[in-house]
Amino acid sequence: MFKEAWKKWPFLFKFRLFLGLILFIIILFFLYLKIVPFGHISYSRNYLSHFGSGKGFIYGFTPAERVDLKGGDVPRLIGDPVYFSVFTPRTFDKAKLTIVYRDNLGLDTSLIEAGVLADNVVWRYDLKPVDNKALDYLSLRWNKSEENDNLFLQKEKNYDSLLSFEADLAKGQVKGCETPQRNCLAIYNYSPKYDYQITNYRPAVPLVLNTPLRGAHQFYVYVKNEPLRLEFSLVDLNQDLKPAPITIILSNGDKIIETKTILDENLQPGSGVVEEKSIVITRPALPAGVYKLEVKINNDTIIKKIVSSVDHLSFINKVWPVSSAGALTLYTDSNYLQVKALNPGSLQTINFGGEEFKLSEAYQQFNFQTKTNADDKKISFQKDDIILENNGVFAWSPASLFNPSLPKVDRYFSVQNPVKYIVAKYQKPREEEGFKTATVELNLKEAYRENGKYSFMISIPGLKTENGSQDNLEIYDIKIDLMGRTLWQKIWQ
Repeated sequence: MFKEAWKKWPFLFKFRLFLGLILFIIILFFLYLKIVPFGHISYSRNYLSHFGSGKGFIYGFTPAERVDLKGGDVPRLIGDPVYFSVFTPRTFDKAKLTIVYRDNLGLDTSLIEAGVLADNVVWRYDLKPVDNKALDYLSLRWNKSEENDNLFLQKEKNYDSLLSFEADLAKGQVKGCETPQRNCLAIYNYSPKYDYQITNYRPAVPLVLNTPLRGAHQFYVYVKNEPLRLEFSLVDLNQDLKPAPITIILSNGDKIIETKTILDENLQPGSGVVEEKSIVITRPALPAGVYKLEVKINNDTIIKKIVSSVDHLSFINKVWPVSSAGALTLYTDSNYLQVKALNPGSLQTINFGGEEFKLSEAYQQFNFQTKTNADDKKISFQKDDIILENNGVFAWSPASLFNPSLPKVDRYFSVQNPVKYIVAKYQKPREEEGFKTATVELNLKEAYRENGKYSFMISIPGLKTENGSQDNLEIYDIKIDLMGRTLWQKIWQ
């Protein structure tokens, strides 16, 4: 019957029907790309192919000065970090990022990580391991076992399984170690169940920090069955046009205890009119242990003063002192120090661990290393508005300094480190004919997305364009598998 009707239809009608069908298929195709009804879609970009897909979805690397394209279309990363963004038609829950690359890096750049922007206020990326040469090296020389995607390395085999090791670690009693923290255990991308305690703890005394600090900071406090009170005095400088909300989070391990927020109405953006603000955190007697404070603010806000009821207070990884009068003295537990001057007036000579290091250029990061074995390395400098960073903690006095974190197998880690055990959540990249392939899984539920784009980072700590090194990382292919709810799940919810 259909054949007879088809023969009777005029040619023009048949042609219009054909065009309409093609248009319908195209509309369905674009609706599929927009809605992604099955909750899964993949984008890729092959830099060797001029017709590689994904160019409209995976945007190029920035900033341009950290990417070398002189060798052709294959980008060579020559600075750290670099960013790229991915346009998605909707939100997703997870991403699987696969990178094919050629490693032309030296021993000083032994770590590669990749991640997604998780917090746009403090500009924090959720980074996951791509390549860790220290772990690869020790995996060939130490006793190795793998359990539930965890890599367990022992210099001498004292445990039959990671499970039995973790049981001893939870008790604070590890074979062959005085304490788990002192030359015993190093970790990477792994959070052990370990209850840190300060021995011979003395009753806390109030502590006042009058040195203003710019931007976001995190610090540990140690409390032992006593109340905790923290008073924060902050200043919104109103020098930019962006809102400057303030959020302070108190947590213990993975558990958030309290969150306080001051929203910014931004009534006078860019005016330079200073706004004074304050937040107080008070808790009754807290069980003995380590508590973490995260002050989430942008760089237009200053922490003017902190008053604490406890004096064991150490800043994590970074401090940025500003607007102080005269010389400053800090203490750290790390032998490494990264320093950047934010203006030419801050150039100076810094004394670190009894050695002098020259900060000779503004806006450039300098890496200093001291040979002292002291637990509390002294840092002295005459001018502020410098950012100090390392893989440890900072405090304003030796009595306040403590670090509950275990050593990490990061860019500062040496394979000569005297630790006896290493636990890492890490998968060595596949290697074939000089090309490496690594895959990382990222959580997008908490990721920041703006104008339909997720922002990604590739981090190669220590890789700098200005040091004259020929080190680089060649990127040949990027693939992103995105997974989320199906259309039916969205409708049901």
